[in-house]
Amino acid sequence: MRIESIKNIPEGFIKKFRQEGIKKLYPAQIEAIKKGILKGKSLVIATPTASGKTFIATLGIIRSMNANKKILYIVPLVALAYEKYRYYKGFFEEKMRVALSVGDMDSQDPWLRHYQLIIATSEKLDSLLRHGIDWLSEVDLVIVDEIHLINDAGRGPTLEILITLLKKYIPQAQFLALSATITNVEELACWLGASVVKSDFRPIKLYEGVCYNGKIKFVNKNSIFLDNLPMEEALVKDTVVKRKKQLLVFVATRRTSEALSERLSLVLERYLKKEELLNLDLLSRDILRQLSPPTRQCQRLAKVIKRAVAFHHAGVISAQRVLIEDNFRKGLIKVVCCTPTLSLGVNLPAFRVLIRDIKRYYPGLGSIEIPVLEYKQFAGRAGRPQYDSFGESIILAKSDEDVHNLIQRYILGRPESIESKLAQQKSLRIYSLSLVTSGVVSSLKGLMDFFRLTFFGFQYNKEISFIENKIKNVLSDLESWGFIERKEEELSITFLGRRISYLYLDPKTAHFFIRALKMTQEVGVSDLAILQIIAYSDEMQPSLNLTHKDLEELVDIVNSHKGGILMDVPLAWDDNYEDFLRSIKTALCFLEWINEADEASLLERFQITPGELHNKLEITDWLIYALIEISRVLNLKELMRYFKRLRIRLNYGVKEELIELVSLKQIGRIRARRLFEIGIKDIYHLKRVSSDTLNKILGKKIALRIKEQLTKINP
Repeated sequence: MRIESIKNIPEGFIKKFRQEGIKKLYPAQIEAIKKGILKGKSLVIATPTASGKTFIATLGIIRSMNANKKILYIVPLVALAYEKYRYYKGFFEEKMRVALSVGDMDSQDPWLRHYQLIIATSEKLDSLLRHGIDWLSEVDLVIVDEIHLINDAGRGPTLEILITLLKKYIPQAQFLALSATITNVEELACWLGASVVKSDFRPIKLYEGVCYNGKIKFVNKNSIFLDNLPMEEALVKDTVVKRKKQLLVFVATRRTSEALSERLSLVLERYLKKEELLNLDLLSRDILRQLSPPTRQCQRLAKVIKRAVAFHHAGVISAQRVLIEDNFRKGLIKVVCCTPTLSLGVNLPAFRVLIRDIKRYYPGLGSIEIPVLEYKQFAGRAGRPQYDSFGESIILAKSDEDVHNLIQRYILGRPESIESKLAQQKSLRIYSLSLVTSGVVSSLKGLMDFFRLTFFGFQYNKEISFIENKIKNVLSDLESWGFIERKEEELSITFLGRRISYLYLDPKTAHFFIRALKMTQEVGVSDLAILQIIAYSDEMQPSLNLTHKDLEELVDIVNSHKGGILMDVPLAWDDNYEDFLRSIKTALCFLEWINEADEASLLERFQITPGELHNKLEITDWLIYALIEISRVLNLKELMRYFKRLRIRLNYGVKEELIELVSLKQIGRIRARRLFEIGIKDIYHLKRVSSDTLNKILGKKIALRIKEQLTKINP
């Protein structure tokens, strides 16, 4: 079926599809049209990576756009939300207003009512529903990307509750769920009231194999023999030097990704062209410029990039990750060593994918083999449309027996069925409160009836009563904490409970914070004590790792601050003692940051990478905002003022004396400190500095922008 034969699609969009190289439709795309994607029918599309799911989603969007209806596009990760936003913003240009809604969990984002296509993470959309958005009835199409993540213990419960709410609020809407190949797709589709479109077709042929002892043994083609080098180096040489292709290497940990990238960079150094080396040197400098001063990790990354290799993990700051991704797509970077998060994030295919680590460490469980479904996600990155006629996915083996076992389990194995993870105590606690808050339920019976509508209820309909006791315990906690009230069977939300739900906070964390705030009335408040309770919360986990040399220092700090700590200090033999010490270490790291330590010194002292620091600071910002709002409800005005100052300090990494200066754009922590040290300590002094003097201190461009801001500030 050719693209021109699709009915009811404006010619302008047909032309855009042709420009993307889409001329003839794939089997799943044809089936989706036959099963009613353009007639408002709900579908679950279960096909491999790069099999054209985005095209199917776009057809559904065009149908809703023509009907002048709203579309919700739900994604699991912020990075994926940005990627979809950029794509659809470009695809629809001025024909439809496209919005991106991520972050800020305490807002209705009222501006969204003026947009037709809204791309949001599941957490953000869940938060919007709690705040009572007034445009939901206008939604005609809900697209759920990566719906198999319902199986994920972390993200799954939010996604499942969100879908259940949307089905309840807008039952007339078309649902389009996009998924990797899963075993029980029919069960998922039945829950959604959707038809199944299932296919194993890939436009790029995928060859899957296992590498051991200098040979790649493929299941569906002849073996390949490698040079006599360590296996990873031999694969890099074969991929990049011999075949002029690119390689993605999936490893289990950040540390491994960095160490391996250094090893692999040595293979390529003498094979790169002069022009490539010049461009890589420019890119390396660009990487270093993203942080001032560059950390040891930045320098390590810049060094391997000079040889066309990069590492990619959550500890790398987002600006550097974007540079890596863009230059891998351009072909300048040849090899990326990455952690598993990349398999769910941005679209970054390569000719060859190496799954180096098939096991992953889980606390309390040890090293466990990854699921088949996760392997398929990795393997799906192999093969680039418009560049390759096939791709190769390779698992690294450790013995002949291992080769056989890996082929049987992963290459020939079936992906696992997805199962609801909603029965966890934390999930029941969070969503019981939110459902009462939003008025969806007002009794225990109503709560149980709602859970019967979820995928959990669908899967365990006959046994669902086993969570009733769990829910009763949850309601008892929520009532004792003052978040709900019960009169016989009726449930109602308190003002405090509503605020906690709107803040998108685990009620258990909120109760922990409230107890800590009340303790400040007796023992006072300190930066360390506040940062410690933030670091101890579930939302901040995992805290920083402990080393042997940490223990003595941390115990001394605990003993010297014991009277001011805002929680019961566990005893050395208690199960949570180590977690407590980790929270103290994390709090000390934040304390150093707000006392103007730079990323390089924090990496040296605390082994916290810049990306990890920035991620934790984002979470801390949200939690301090929550503390401000809880203090407001509890009428703790002095604490509110303290938290507002602390929030600014954490945002900029400054001592309290610089708060006023950093409130101006273009003045960050370094410029503010420079000004302060020469006697310009606040805006009053800054307004009285001549332009010439400011030019000499900050440079002409920056000085001009600051002067423009100062003219708008009243004396």
